[in-house]
Amino acid sequence: MPLIFYIADWLLTILIYLVLADCVMSWFPDARNRPAVKLIQSITNPLLLPFRVILPSFGGLDLSPFVAILLLSTLQRLLHNLVG
Repeated sequence: MPLIFYIADWLLTILIYLVLADCVMSWFPDARNRPAVKLIQSITNPLLLPFRVILPSFGGLDLSPFVAILLLSTLQRLLHNLVG
């Protein structure tokens, strides 16, 4: 597998973990002002914002991280199938 595919796979994995971390941090209101949380949100918000615009809110439940992780996982599987 060429190096570019390893890097793409690694970046997709990191993005999935960052979206999960953003979800967990959203449960702690005091964490929003922490520099690490702000960094995570600055990386994940551009990915999640299009889904937040499209998806309706279900009683305050944000489904955009679920859809983003589903999309990232699908891209990762397509990458694995493409490379072999």
